[in-house]
Amino acid sequence: MEDQMESGTALYTKKTILAPMVRAGRTPLRILSLDYGADLCYTEEIVDHKLLSCERILNDAVGTIDYKNGDDIVLRIAPEERGRCVLQIGTNNGESAARVAKFVQTDVAAIDVNMGCPKPFSVHAGMGAALLRQTDKIKDILTSLVQAAEIPVSCKIRVLDDPSDTLNLVREIEKCGVAALGVHGRRREERNPDKCRIEEIREVARTVTSIPIITNGVSGEIDCYEDIEKWRVQTGASSVMLARKALATPSIFRREGVLEKDKDIEAFLDKACKYDESYTMTKYVVQRILGADQEYDPRGRKTVCAGSVLEICRAWGKEQVYEEWHRDRQRRCCKRKARVTEDGTTLIEVTFPMKKLKTARQAVPTPKQVLNDYCGEKRLPKPVYSLTKREDKRYVATIEVEERRFRSEIGQVNVRMAEQVAALAALIGLGIRERLKGEWEEE
Repeated sequence: MEDQMESGTALYTKKTILAPMVRAGRTPLRILSLDYGADLCYTEEIVDHKLLSCERILNDAVGTIDYKNGDDIVLRIAPEERGRCVLQIGTNNGESAARVAKFVQTDVAAIDVNMGCPKPFSVHAGMGAALLRQTDKIKDILTSLVQAAEIPVSCKIRVLDDPSDTLNLVREIEKCGVAALGVHGRRREERNPDKCRIEEIREVARTVTSIPIITNGVSGEIDCYEDIEKWRVQTGASSVMLARKALATPSIFRREGVLEKDKDIEAFLDKACKYDESYTMTKYVVQRILGADQEYDPRGRKTVCAGSVLEICRAWGKEQVYEEWHRDRQRRCCKRKARVTEDGTTLIEVTFPMKKLKTARQAVPTPKQVLNDYCGEKRLPKPVYSLTKREDKRYVATIEVEERRFRSEIGQVNVRMAEQVAALAALIGLGIRERLKGEWEEE
C-alpha cells in the first residue's frame, strides 16, 4: 500500500492537468491537450451506474477501448493516454464506487471522485457538491475506493462557505488514503466571473501536506503557459488544473506559446476524425474554441449551420482528413457491410445527426420522401414501418419494402428518427442511395 501511495502521489505532483468537463473532456480534446504538453487529462464526469451498465469492448476500427451502453460511447480510452488519463466519476455511495474501480482500473491511470460539481444533474442525485456537507459519506466513498482500487484515488471539492469547515473537511479526506486532492476555489453558489478564492486554496495547501493539492478555478487569470506556474506558486498548490481556458484555448498547454484559434480547431478536428467523435460533441468543442468568432468568421457560421462532422470538417478544410479516417475504419472492420438475420432482415448499421433531418427538409427530400417517391414510380406498395422501443428507451425501426426488410440497429431518440434511419438503410440495401441528395451518413 505504501508503494502504491507513493506512486499515486507522484502521478499528481507538479503536473499541469486538463480538468474534467462534461461534453468536452472526451478522447479528442484529452489527446490534443496531452500532445500540446498537459501531463494528465481527466475524463468528463461519468455517473457510476451509467458506467457499470456498460460493456467493455476492444474497438479494432478505432484502436481504442470503449465502454458502451447500447449505441452510446460512454468512455473511450486511446493508447496514447494510457497511464495519463484519470477517470472522474459521480457517485453517492462507496459500494458503487468500488465496483467502478474493479471494472475500469486496467484502462485508466487513476480514479477521481467529483465532490464539487454544483449543477443540478449531479446535486439532485446526492453527488457532486451535495457531498460537501456529508463528511461520513465522503469517508465511506473514498475509503471504499482506496481499498478496492489497485490504482491511485483522488477527489475534487469546492471550498465551503466557512473556510474553517473547508479545512476540517480536507483533514478528514487526507485520512482516507487518497493520493491527491483537487480544490476549486469557488463556493457552491459561485460561478465565473466570481473570483477564485486563492487564499482559501493556499490554506488548504498549508493544512494538507502529505498529498499533492491541485488548484482549480484560475482559468480567468491565465493567458499563457508561464501564468500556469505563476498561479501554482500563488496558491501554494503542487499542480494546476485548467477547464475553461483549456477548452477555449487548448494550446495553453504549449510551452512554446498559444496558437491561433483556427490552428487549435484544425488540430482538434484531426483528433475528432481519428477517434470517430460524435457530431454533437465535436460541434460543442469547436464552438467553444470559436467563442464570439462563430458569429463573424465565415467558417464559424458554417460550423453553426453544420449538420454532421463531415460538414464541420468541410468548413475548416479538413474534409480529406475525415474521409481518410472514415475509409480506414471501413477497411478495418467493414462497419457498413450488410448482414442478414435469421428472419431475413438485412441489417445495415447507419445513422445520421438529427439536425441533418431538420435542415434537409428545407432544401432536399428526406430518406422517407425519396423512398416513397421511388415506390410511387415503381407502383410498389408504400413502405411499412414496425417499431421497437428498447430498454435504453431508444427506438429502432424495421422497414418492409419490395418484399424485403431492412433495419439499422443504432437506436434513435424518437420514432421519427428511427423511421428515417430505416429508410436510409433501405435506400442503401436496395442500391438506390444515389437518389438521396447530399451527405447523410455518420459512422
